[in-house]
Amino acid sequence: MRSNRTLKYFSGFIKKIPDLTGKERVILLGRLRKKTHIMIGKSFGVTEGRIRQIEKTSIRKIKSKSHQLNLFRKDRI
Repeated sequence: MRSNRTLKYFSGFIKKIPDLTGKERVILLGRLRKKTHIMIGKSFGVTEGRIRQIEKTSIRKIKSKSHQLNLFRKDRI
C-alpha cells in the first residue's frame, strides 16, 4: 500500500511535467490512486487497451533523460 506522502510526491511531480497532456495526467493520477484501466476508460469513453497505450506513452515521456535529471536537481531537495 502506498503512503499518503508517496502519493502526494508523485501526484505533484506528475502535475508539474509540461510535456504531458491533460488526458495523460488524469490517467497517470488515476492509476496512482489504484483505478483500473476499465474504470478510467469508461470515464473517457474509450477501451482499456487505449488507456494502456496512453499510459505507456506518458510513462515513456517521464522516463526521458530531462525529467530524470529534474528529479535530482539540488533546488528541489
